[in-house]
Amino acid sequence: MLRVSVVIPTLNRADLLAATIDRIANQTLSQDLYEILVIDNGSTDHTRSVLDQKSKVYPNLRAFSQLKRGAAPTRNVGIRNAEGETVVFIDDDILAEPGLLEAHLRYHHRPEPVAIIGAVTAPWGASNDPFLRYLRDRRIFNPYSITGGPLDFSYYHTGNVSTSRALLMEAGGFNEEFYIYGMEDIELGYRLEKLGCRMAHGLDARAEHAYFPTYDQFIQRCEQAGYSLGKLIDLHPELKGRFVENGRRTRLLKRFHVLYRMFTLGSQPISRLIARWEEQRGSGPVTPVLDQHYYWAVRYHFFLGYRQYNRQGGNGRHSDRISITDQPLPDFAIEPRSKA
Repeated sequence: MLRVSVVIPTLNRADLLAATIDRIANQTLSQDLYEILVIDNGSTDHTRSVLDQKSKVYPNLRAFSQLKRGAAPTRNVGIRNAEGETVVFIDDDILAEPGLLEAHLRYHHRPEPVAIIGAVTAPWGASNDPFLRYLRDRRIFNPYSITGGPLDFSYYHTGNVSTSRALLMEAGGFNEEFYIYGMEDIELGYRLEKLGCRMAHGLDARAEHAYFPTYDQFIQRCEQAGYSLGKLIDLHPELKGRFVENGRRTRLLKRFHVLYRMFTLGSQPISRLIARWEEQRGSGPVTPVLDQHYYWAVRYHFFLGYRQYNRQGGNGRHSDRISITDQPLPDFAIEPRSKA
């Protein structure tokens, strides 16, 4: 049996995908010990030609298609077709270091069931972009990072994580009711933890995230993740107190969100001027004023997404009665396919 199956979902990132495949296909682990499964979620760019070309170069690469939209059903195709004992999930913009797979395997030599959370860095160290500098200094790599807390299921981020296939099958894979960005991986992590799976850092399983979000793109992702948080809490109401929606800052936003929205709209010209000025200052920390603007904006839009879920579903009671095809997409979830 193969030791490892690497599962990579993709959508309209053909050039990044090519680099991701090259990195994961050239590991210190022998190619006869692992396979690469790429699942295309309906790309309209030249992803198909990239996969055709890479399949000729790497005999351990297999490609699949999934028309049902969403990361959850796309990764489930990988789980169902995986032949390895251990499944490593990475995203299509993750550039693995050569020893990533060997490191994941070493960490799995433990008697207890464990999920290994690999190390992911962002290439923003010398960036002049003020928002990327803010994310860098606050150590926010995605909208999930703003929640913080101890190492537990909430760190089960599928950019670079590994779990035994048997345990993934026992847990039932990803919940396909998550149909926009966010929380489907954390929700699976929660079910894995309930099965006795411990979350552990894999600091030697290193990769770089080739990700350069603009402020607007990141804010949109925050709203999507907040919306999906509503679904997570619907499925597991006991988690309501664990996440930011029940935190002190979000209670303030609940109380004053109308005033904050008016303030945000009115201050946009000023914040843009400050951001343009910041671009000229180099790569150091942003000024405290802009830092606080970004700090509250990220949390506010996360809260807005969660609030919209609750309003759209009648206090979040979407339950299983509403299918994905019947559920209207929130405005912030509709984006060009090239940004998936």
